[in-house]
Amino acid sequence: MTAEKLNASLGGCSRCERTPDPLPESGFLYLAPPMIHTTRALIDAFDQMKLAYDEPYDGVFRVRFNESELSRLCSDFLDNVSSLERHDTKALVLGDNESLTIHHLTRMEPLSAIVAKIQGEWLFGMLENDRIYSHFHPIVAADNPHDVFAYECLARASTEEGAVVNPGLMFDIARQTDMMFFLDRACRLAAIEGCVEHNIDTTIFINFTPGTIYKPEHCLQTTIAAIEKANISPEQIVFEVVESEEVRDIEHLLSILNYYREHGFRVALDDLGAGFSSLNLLTKLQPDFVKLDMELIRDVDNDPYKAVITENLIRMSRRLGVKTIAEGVETVGEWQWALDKGADYIQGFLFAKPSAPPEPVKVP
Repeated sequence: MTAEKLNASLGGCSRCERTPDPLPESGFLYLAPPMIHTTRALIDAFDQMKLAYDEPYDGVFRVRFNESELSRLCSDFLDNVSSLERHDTKALVLGDNESLTIHHLTRMEPLSAIVAKIQGEWLFGMLENDRIYSHFHPIVAADNPHDVFAYECLARASTEEGAVVNPGLMFDIARQTDMMFFLDRACRLAAIEGCVEHNIDTTIFINFTPGTIYKPEHCLQTTIAAIEKANISPEQIVFEVVESEEVRDIEHLLSILNYYREHGFRVALDDLGAGFSSLNLLTKLQPDFVKLDMELIRDVDNDPYKAVITENLIRMSRRLGVKTIAEGVETVGEWQWALDKGADYIQGFLFAKPSAPPEPVKVP
């Protein structure tokens, strides 16, 4: 079963499902620099490349390009301006057959986003050609690591040549190119597909980024339908909030979690202890599980400051009836400390690395 098959005949959110168009091979680049210094650097780049340009609107420059010229122009220009100027220089790329309208001007984006699209052109093909898949990382009982309680589905991807793509780079490019909506959805569907392919019948944790979901009843329609199509029980799935430090609208996030709960799913909060915001989210969201921030777990058995903070987080979660998962455990000392302090579950390289199919747990 492929993600494409899971997607077949499923309705949903057009914002999440439509991949942004790749940049045209030739056309016109419109640039609106924010200040005089930036304008001079831009004109210098035009002159050095011997590119003809005009100014169709006051402060908006237009230059014709082909594919290699666009990449070189952006590179030469960026070498002479600050990162803030790169962000504040608004840009728009139109193909040869497109004419500029007022509507197009509303679509201008930071030049840094255009550069990210050039550098991450592979991401368009990867999404269009279904090269996203999941690796599975076991979450084990703290007092009996041979007992696999769940697997977290971790997104992976490959290039057209089969090379593995760095997940961090993939998500960074997606954020900069306005593709997180599509990527987040593709990762959720890949997780469901992978569970079917590898016959995983334990609890599974599926990550989601709150900022990619406008209206859960629309944006999550294909996810819910894919779960039903794969014949996976809602009780088997935990949706895990990632990038919780970026949450700006708690009420919106709460509406997403309520939607999940109404459909029988459980929810988890990632990185508890990574700043005040995560503690605030804990009180508001009342998740079924929390994952202790791996920076707190790292060397916790030898760091008295981390130990005090983490022990109190475990104690607080237990009093609230929330199950705790110590994440990023890599040493026996970290495992034993978490076990002694009452953590319910453990996740980390000490027992297994993410893989597909899941590799057997090894208890030291």
